[in-house]
Amino acid sequence: MLLLLLACGGGFVSGASEAFRIREGVFEDDELPIGDGESPTILYAASAGFVVSQGQGSIRYSGLASKDAYSIGIAFEDVSDGYWVVPAGSPDVTQDSNLLFSATADFTDEVPYGLGTLVFVAFDGDGKPGPAYRSSLCVLPDYADQNFLACDPTIPPQDTILSLSWDTDVDLDLVVVAPNGKVVSPKAPTTVLPDEKGEIDGAAIDDPATGILSRDSNGNCDIDGLRLESLVFAGEPAPGDYDVYADLFGACGNSSVRFELALFEAVEGPKDPESGDPTWTTARTDLAQGIVLSTQADGGASLGAYVTTVTFPTKD
Repeated sequence: MLLLLLACGGGFVSGASEAFRIREGVFEDDELPIGDGESPTILYAASAGFVVSQGQGSIRYSGLASKDAYSIGIAFEDVSDGYWVVPAGSPDVTQDSNLLFSATADFTDEVPYGLGTLVFVAFDGDGKPGPAYRSSLCVLPDYADQNFLACDPTIPPQDTILSLSWDTDVDLDLVVVAPNGKVVSPKAPTTVLPDEKGEIDGAAIDDPATGILSRDSNGNCDIDGLRLESLVFAGEPAPGDYDVYADLFGACGNSSVRFELALFEAVEGPKDPESGDPTWTTARTDLAQGIVLSTQADGGASLGAYVTTVTFPTKD
């Protein structure tokens, strides 16, 4: 049987180093075979949405295969070094007793962003492959905060993003002191100063010059696997000096964490030949990197370790 051969054969590879992974799957370190016949056939395969982010896991794919399918091969085109195999499931009486199947996909932060294609192939009981079924998806950069520039270059990206990422499952917070004196942190996630009543003006939140913190990653050691926080400006940030800190709120049982700080800025490119709209790219500048020890965890009592000062505007 195909699954047994893959699991026990001498060519078996775990797939742990793969950028794209299927949790229930057996990994085959070979190119996904595609048959030239009409059967067995993948009738459909899809997830709940078209968009995923780098580093995002637990994406559920469901599909339907023809009655003669025994197993399903899945690969990320031009990304996977091999392919994953999952078994075909039970018949669906509402679909002429064709076979259901499912798979849970993890997209690591090594998956390239942009438009991509997952390829599904059904195998019969003798391991013979059928034709390919292709399903498109949009992979967003982990810092993109749901901006679709990566998959449509005519969509303007956020103007400026300060992004702190790290390598260990700790609660590390991006803390930024804005030119107006506001300390931006997960507890106060915008650059807007409160009024005398301690309230934040909603109109100021909508100002493109306002910076908004994207998330509290691994907050209170509730591990989300993202290990990234970004201060996002939809438009040009208010000019001045922004002091950046990395605050280890909680070590979550780890002895240290390595981090890096990067700046992403929108760059206007040539016009799209069809629409006439300008196209966009994002330029990355690596600003700093460092290490924070578990002994420096302070539960948010301080600003944290000083990283650098960024002065906007960064260009003429």
